[in-house]
Amino acid sequence: MQATGGSQAEMGHDDTPRPLGLGGAMMEPRRDAGEERRSDVITGTGVSPGAAIGTAWLVVDLLKAGARGRRIAEHEVARELERIRTAFEATRRELGEAAERVREQFDASLAGVFEAHALMLDGIETSGELERELASLVDGEEAVRNVFRRRHEKFLAIKAPTFRQRADDVADLGRRVVRRLEGRDDGATFAHVPSGSLLVLERLLPSDVIDLSRHGIAAVVVESLASGSHAALLAREKRIPVVAGPPGVVGRLRTGDELLVDGNRGTIVVWPDAEAKRAFRARLETYERAMSRCRSGCREPALTLDRVRVSVEANLGAHDDVMLAIENGADGIGLFRIEQLYLARAIPPTEAELFEELRTVLAPVRGWPLTIRLLDVGGDKPLPFLPAYTESNPSLGRRGVRLLLEYPELVRTQLHALVRLAVEHDVRVLVPMVTLEDDIRAMRAAFDDAVAEFAVGRRPLLGAMIETPAAALSVPAIARHVDFLSIGTNDLAQYTLAAGRDDPAVTRYYVDTHVAVLRLLAITAREAGNTPITVCGELAGRAPLIPELLRLGIRSLSMAPELIPAAKDEVRSLRIDELVAADVPPA
Repeated sequence: MQATGGSQAEMGHDDTPRPLGLGGAMMEPRRDAGEERRSDVITGTGVSPGAAIGTAWLVVDLLKAGARGRRIAEHEVARELERIRTAFEATRRELGEAAERVREQFDASLAGVFEAHALMLDGIETSGELERELASLVDGEEAVRNVFRRRHEKFLAIKAPTFRQRADDVADLGRRVVRRLEGRDDGATFAHVPSGSLLVLERLLPSDVIDLSRHGIAAVVVESLASGSHAALLAREKRIPVVAGPPGVVGRLRTGDELLVDGNRGTIVVWPDAEAKRAFRARLETYERAMSRCRSGCREPALTLDRVRVSVEANLGAHDDVMLAIENGADGIGLFRIEQLYLARAIPPTEAELFEELRTVLAPVRGWPLTIRLLDVGGDKPLPFLPAYTESNPSLGRRGVRLLLEYPELVRTQLHALVRLAVEHDVRVLVPMVTLEDDIRAMRAAFDDAVAEFAVGRRPLLGAMIETPAAALSVPAIARHVDFLSIGTNDLAQYTLAAGRDDPAVTRYYVDTHVAVLRLLAITAREAGNTPITVCGELAGRAPLIPELLRLGIRSLSMAPELIPAAKDEVRSLRIDELVAADVPPA
């Protein structure tokens, strides 16, 4: 039976701590058999709705002391040292491949960072530290963890930003080497977590959410996570229930604990009793009945009572199930994110690789309008093959189009792949995080150059994302260079309210329905004129907000596939003439 927003699972695990992959997580020991199993309710913050019953699987960072290896005999020392040397060599090859690909798509100076990492590996391997660790009769994984952890802590102790970046480099290298020692090179952080588990961890990144959805994680309990962060957004779109906090929650849970995670109420029930389980199942059944009613007509057009058609499209990522959009009645793909093709890779894809992956993923929706966003990274979405870039405020730094404009070859690779894709699909190319007219003017030039290089019969359209107050107040200037606009309400709220969407400390200030945000939406819709406009942020998928969006003149919405049936149901209950006649200013 499926839980609300996730899978219900009740299973056990064996008692052997199992290491996870590149992200650097390991399973913590289970709760001792003699410990009392008392029911307890922990109240946190619901970050992603839904609920799931299952077994906790606790992870800690690879380089932390909690990750333990095994003891070895003296005669095994030489073999473990050889394993380490083999892992170091494999890591050097991986770094070399990354350097070559980055040199092609970015620039030679960035490729030099990987060469510096290789030198760092050489220094550690020849320092004698690994041999000294093995002499204490720990296995290769433990020896590597201890050495890299010490160096990581030394750099962290130096407060200068440059050394903080060096600490991140050391941690990344240590994880790469341990991953090789474990015989895995797929980069899958959670590959060894049993399907249906409830993951408990300190930090959740956007790339982690991508991995979670592929491995059937039923729900997540995280130490701290802002409701507006990219990781939270992805979790909601993938229907993975998430509860954040309270502080210290990770220390209160053990692998093997039976949990009920309720992302709607923000609660975690440890060892739920029969009544708690009964109440959970009752809520699940109520939810499923409501969704069944909405799904029955989801493939029909969304027409208001006065026969105005509203396009309801799907937000998807490259590793999402395209069939979800089809099954939930999407009218097209209003936002297709390609970050997943980059975040989970050690090296960036080539033009051919990107084209083939997109062609394969999007084959089931040939004939649909497809809005594909160019790579949107920076802030809390760092690229794994680029060096850590220390910024005092990443959300206000090199994000979206700002980063793209720094790397023309990276842009060229994406544009060429998308122009080729337009031969088979109705492609619309979306530029993220536009702030200045100069940004979109430069991207228009790059786009026109890419189109000119291919003799294609169908020319894709070019659009700009409106995600900042500056962009919303400059729509006439930006619209001169594009064929359509798309409003990203998540970032628009962040920048309007000066509240970082990924900062839990200011969550109460991040209110995306604030009057200031709604007024910017109204200005954008009014000044867009005849330029088509879509709302693709979270507001688009909230049924109670749809009347306000339609009143403002929005006729195209894009949202997580599972929200489409309810959104169409809401549209069909409204009359545009009544909404416009009311003309009530947003409160």
